[in-house]
Amino acid sequence: MKYITFTTSGSLKLCENFLLSTRNVGIEDSVTVYCLDTKSFDVISDYNCEVKLFDVSVSDNFHEYGRHEFRRITEAKIQIILNALAENESLIYTDCDVVFVDDPTEHIIEIEENTRESHPVDIFFASDDPFMPICTGFMYIKNNSAVHSLFNKYFELNSMYSEQKNEHMFDQEIIYEILRKHLLEDDITWGAYPTSFIKNGHLYWSESERTGNESVIHCNFTIGEQNKINRFKEANLWYIKEEVTK
Repeated sequence: MKYITFTTSGSLKLCENFLLSTRNVGIEDSVTVYCLDTKSFDVISDYNCEVKLFDVSVSDNFHEYGRHEFRRITEAKIQIILNALAENESLIYTDCDVVFVDDPTEHIIEIEENTRESHPVDIFFASDDPFMPICTGFMYIKNNSAVHSLFNKYFELNSMYSEQKNEHMFDQEIIYEILRKHLLEDDITWGAYPTSFIKNGHLYWSESERTGNESVIHCNFTIGEQNKINRFKEANLWYIKEEVTK
């Protein structure tokens, strides 16, 4: 299974922690990291994953929802997914403010196989329950016409919302609008993983909903790299060794 993510200097430490978590569960060499600037490319190149430069000049705060550059980055995210799909029959996209506690691959394949005959699914999402049924921070994506139609429609609506200077409709909201309102000519089937498998940041930290059996934990619903780092540290999910200065 191919896993892809992206980073820039503004989320570099989070990406390094993500990669260390993939190393811990034995899938680091299945990961491709798209680096949006040369600084992050130079650092991530030291890891055992595949690294590609996808240069987009942005500030360190690009990942903060609703900021000026956020839309440009979410556009880059979808283009990165499409580029990766050109080389893969299916893949997992994950944000880099994620840690893997266990290798999720077997469970992802099992869920896909269980639905293949009765209700084949084109794209699976994590859940942002209780706020939204889907989260585009973690997706299992098949390379087929329905998925391409979904992303093409996203670009169309994203351009419209950009012209309107809408500060609330970004990739996740736009994709959910497409799915909810059936705005595609090609039928698309989608599903959402249970939060017992992939836990969002609201449930894990704000609601303290922790079973201990989660394979993937996403530190969304938290603004700012350092705040995300602090949350991972308090949950013993920070794998970067601190340098000791004398």
